[in-house]
Amino acid sequence: MKYLFSAIALAFYFLLLGCGEKKAELSEDQVIGMRTTAMEFMKDLKSVLISQIQTNGVLQAVSVCSDTAQVLTNNFGVQRGVYIKRISLKNRNPNNFPDEFEKKLLSKFELLNQNKELNDATEHAEIVQEGEFKYLRYLKPILVQAECLNCHGSENDIMPEVKQLIAQEYIDDKAVGYKIGELRGAVSLKKVVE
Repeated sequence: MKYLFSAIALAFYFLLLGCGEKKAELSEDQVIGMRTTAMEFMKDLKSVLISQIQTNGVLQAVSVCSDTAQVLTNNFGVQRGVYIKRISLKNRNPNNFPDEFEKKLLSKFELLNQNKELNDATEHAEIVQEGEFKYLRYLKPILVQAECLNCHGSENDIMPEVKQLIAQEYIDDKAVGYKIGELRGAVSLKKVVE
């Protein structure tokens, strides 16, 4: 009888422990909303960048990524009610360094990239508790495209005047040496869950 009581008490303890760790449910609509926001953001940013390259050349495009992109990112997030940023483990701008949650997911994306499993459909969405608030966190990988090589490619891909401007603007630049299709980083969205 003593053992039966101990077994029931132990089972009850684990049941309570499991209930306390229950994760918040994530709806398909929430994921679709974040995915749509991330894709619209990347489309808008790419459009501005391509337009700048075609109109004023690659050298002027560096300022789009460094200055204009930060303002566009902030404005885009405010308009849609989300906190949004571009992140990378090999960041150029210190503002684009990932937090711990983002680092973990960038490492996961990098592993997928190494195993040739990273593609346009790759994403991660999760509801997390941070302090006293719950957030919907969403990350969508950024894959290197041909136009990215003008500023993020190998030594041979980047024009000398562009290298010089990047060196002046970013003393601790780590965002070079990429090839088409590689993981550049991710778009990270964060929204308070009601």
